Amino acid sequence: MAHLPPPLRREASQNEIDRLRDAPESPWRTRSAREAYRNPWLAITEYEVTRPDGLPGLYGVVDPGDNVTIVALTDDEQVWIVEDFLYTLQARGWTLPTGAMDSSEEPVEAARRELLEETGLRAANWLELGAFYLSPGITTQRSYLFLARELTLGAHQREGTEAGMTAHTVPLREARDTSIHSPTANAVTALGLQLTWNHLHGAS
Repeated sequence: MAHLPPPLRREASQNEIDRLRDAPESPWRTRSAREAYRNPWLAITEYEVTRPDGLPGLYGVVDPGDNVTIVALTDDEQVWIVEDFLYTLQARGWTLPTGAMDSSEEPVEAARRELLEETGLRAANWLELGAFYLSPGITTQRSYLFLARELTLGAHQREGTEAGMTAHTVPLREARDTSIHSPTANAVTALGLQLTWNHLHGAS
């Protein structure tokens, strides 16, 4: 969830301005940009472009900001997962703890905050597993994946939108195996669990 929503605005952001500077090797040429939509959690920018085939076109880019996803693992390899109702899918599902980064945060700071908010956990040991673009055809968003260990449990600090959220542990192997079969399977959750398994046990 977004922690501190950005102010509503209509002027071009720095990301939008930077995109006008096409990479030298790009077969696309950007002509102009306009903010088509904004709410407190994301912005959509529409670019007028010249396509690789030389024809004029439009390209829409969604920018919800980067996020963090955390594999919180106990000493006996139980992983913490959260369950909540997923509005976009209109179904209840489970994921690893995850949330948006504030613009002023480093990824590991955001990971500490999100883990505490959603589960009440603090971790003494943090390892970055990687950063991955979620859907680069339409969005610039990246998810930073972390393995968190040496856990202590306290009180969660969930937001109002997370009032129905629950958290519990599942064996790492079970979570890894079931993460790809769930009706609400989540790509970042599946990736984080597999990367953690590889880190601990080697690639299978």
